[in-house]
Amino acid sequence: MKEKGLRGTRITKHTEFSLILIIIALFIIFAAFSDSFLTEYNMMNLLKQCSIIGVIAICATFVIITGGIDLSCGSVVGMSSLTAALCMTQFEFSIPMAAILAILVGGVCGLYNGFIIHEFKVPPFIATLGSMTIIRGLIKVISEAKTIAGLPEEFSDFSSSSFLGIPNLTWVWVAVIILGFFILKFTRFGRNLYVIGSGQEVARLSGINLRSNTYAVYIVAGLLCGLAGVLLTSRSNSSVPTAGEGYEMNAIAATVIGGASLSGAKGSVWGTVLGTVLMMLVDNGGIQIGIDPFIMEISSGVLITIAVVLDQFRNKKQAN
Repeated sequence: MKEKGLRGTRITKHTEFSLILIIIALFIIFAAFSDSFLTEYNMMNLLKQCSIIGVIAICATFVIITGGIDLSCGSVVGMSSLTAALCMTQFEFSIPMAAILAILVGGVCGLYNGFIIHEFKVPPFIATLGSMTIIRGLIKVISEAKTIAGLPEEFSDFSSSSFLGIPNLTWVWVAVIILGFFILKFTRFGRNLYVIGSGQEVARLSGINLRSNTYAVYIVAGLLCGLAGVLLTSRSNSSVPTAGEGYEMNAIAATVIGGASLSGAKGSVWGTVLGTVLMMLVDNGGIQIGIDPFIMEISSGVLITIAVVLDQFRNKKQAN
């Protein structure tokens, strides 16, 4: 068991090292072919793109480590975005109160996912696919499929401002990275997630309360998606019915590219961070050098496919 764990650690470190080399190579290529790639404006834009997807990817990491998956995170981002916008425009709540309520709405969505998955033994893929559709439909009903604009300037100023030359959105992402790393590395809850990912029977025999931990991981995921929804609303200075659409795929891809296994029990925050940077770098750099956006969409799909195939190879290698 110890040898298997050490082998998994070596594979994870190898993945992270490889990602760093790929990211450096892509930076050099994009900088060589585009004069606008290394400009301050584009670097700030890249960091902001990474920040929002990065927060969602960390929540996806927590869930995937347990052997689950959350397809509803993009819709939860949209619902939190709508909540924040409505609170500030229709109900005239203060910015902090609107943000807190929006994050809590995300937590409630996560609680629903955990309830359906544990109490009714519905596979996470099916449960979160259903909640994704339900939540997206609710967004369109509540907003009447209209954009909600007219948010306070102070709210949008947060995302457009920076501290020490780094965007405020990135500082939030950094805080989530540190918190996520601490939870997975130094808390019982974090260790429990890896054990659950090894198998529910293993978790039961280890004395882990599956109900509380399943609820907790999906609630945490919902809260982080709620936070991402607030950040997205601040950046766009509005809430649109399609906010967050497709974000779940980018988040899952970043997590798997970073070394997490869809089979569970493996994954790290640092790997997910590198996976996020790689995903956003490919999108940003491709646009800067003039690649057709539809081609870029194909490339994202290719990255996801490669990540999943590599994951399968890693699992087979560890099994042998």
